Amino acid sequence: MIKFFRRIRQKMLSENRFRNYLLYAMGEIFLVVIGILIAIQLNAWKTEAEEHAEVMKYMDGLYSELYQDYERMDSLYAFYSNKTNSIQHLLTSSDQNTNVSNDELGKMFNSVLEYKKFSNKKSNYLSLINDGFINKVNNKDLVNEIIRYYESPYLTWSTEIYENILESIDYNHSEFYNAQDGLIQLNRNNAIPNWGITNKKFQTNYNELVRSKWAINILTRMLKQSDFIFRNLDSYKKINDHLRKEIENYKTVKRV
Repeated sequence: MIKFFRRIRQKMLSENRFRNYLLYAMGEIFLVVIGILIAIQLNAWKTEAEEHAEVMKYMDGLYSELYQDYERMDSLYAFYSNKTNSIQHLLTSSDQNTNVSNDELGKMFNSVLEYKKFSNKKSNYLSLINDGFINKVNNKDLVNEIIRYYESPYLTWSTEIYENILESIDYNHSEFYNAQDGLIQLNRNNAIPNWGITNKKFQTNYNELVRSKWAINILTRMLKQSDFIFRNLDSYKKINDHLRKEIENYKTVKRV
């Protein structure tokens, strides 16, 4: 092809057809420029397609992690619902005589001293940010919603405050509570640890304990903090559910 065009140029020059040669040269330059522009555009389309495919991978990863978060929030809701029911039962027992056995009260009291924390699964989100592909998401409202969900700390804080309440309990301030409740020595010679946990060896009189100011103050603080956790769980679940729907819509639109 190059030899063909070269022969044409040489023929025009040998025949002194300079005007025709000039027009031809301009046409050839135009074709070269068009070819370069086409190549640039094709490369841009290729790059855009590759970036789009990468963004879709991140969207799939975000959706999967959001679904795991949602399931975890369901589990937390059930966990703290059980704790709240036990706390309310214990506080009711502090106001009036009940037929609940000491062992049952012991199980409830010791169970409310447990906690679970929440943290987002965010490896895909962090990669999306750090790799710069957050700027390739062509929906700024979706970008803002993603950032708002992952950067909002309130649910994590609410569970950490619950933990702090439990960690701050000074059991030495109670004359009723036996710190060894629920522990049983095992018959394992020279074994470490040589203790297990049971719900059948309570030495504390929990009917007296739940009526003490020490226990009522602890249970009331935990009940208030549980309410804070539930409000944050409700809010986060709604945001999570809406965000997953928006990601699904984004993926569907981008495939069209």
